Amino acid sequence: MILNRYKAFGVHLLGSMCAALLSAGLVFLIWYPGLFASATGVAGIFLIVLGVDVVIGPLITLIVFNPAKRELRRDLVIVLVLQLAALAYGMHTVWIARPAYQVFNAGRFDLVLASDVDDEQLKKAVLVEFKTLPWFGPKTIGAKAPENSKARNEILFSSLTGGGDLPQMPQYYLPYAQLKDDVIKRQQPLDKLLLTNSSRKNEVEALKQRYASRKVGFLPFKGKVKDLTVIVDAGTAEVLELADLEPW
Repeated sequence: MILNRYKAFGVHLLGSMCAALLSAGLVFLIWYPGLFASATGVAGIFLIVLGVDVVIGPLITLIVFNPAKRELRRDLVIVLVLQLAALAYGMHTVWIARPAYQVFNAGRFDLVLASDVDDEQLKKAVLVEFKTLPWFGPKTIGAKAPENSKARNEILFSSLTGGGDLPQMPQYYLPYAQLKDDVIKRQQPLDKLLLTNSSRKNEVEALKQRYASRKVGFLPFKGKVKDLTVIVDAGTAEVLELADLEPW
């Protein structure tokens, strides 16, 4: 088949769209599943980057494609390499800032990104499972402040001076199950969400109806750009879902 510039544009656009769909699937289904994309604000930024990458490459092909041009193959390879490099850069940026943990501590969950914890901090982790960050989506864990007053003051000073707070310190990480009793103690009734979501009562009522057959509660979730609500089983502390409701 002999391609003209419009057919070449169509082929390039189709290939770009397939790459975009695969990239979006990786980002929104694995690295930033569900409402984690909303909590981080990644959706708008990534889709803009992806959209520009998908459109610009085929448009350049439309402009430079000329079957009679001797350097056509070289030009198309350059366009493809630049497009792939831009996509790789965008994916890398999203990867290094992916959600790593939702950390329960002090009566709420905090979102911790991979970029919040560096290698030096990971070396301080007491438990082996926390010496590396998750690769395939965020995990639910706990963090417990030290009983030593000096260590507590160091954490406070770090948070006040722009350093890490307790949720960003792997040396204080614990399996979520170890803080089960505290989660159960701190969880709040769903009816309280009616106070903070007065204009969205139907959504709160729908949530209550969905869990009518079991006893559940909620805890606040502190995101990076948006706060959410964590629904937990009131008896087992199991995390059931993230809800797009104001927790406070």
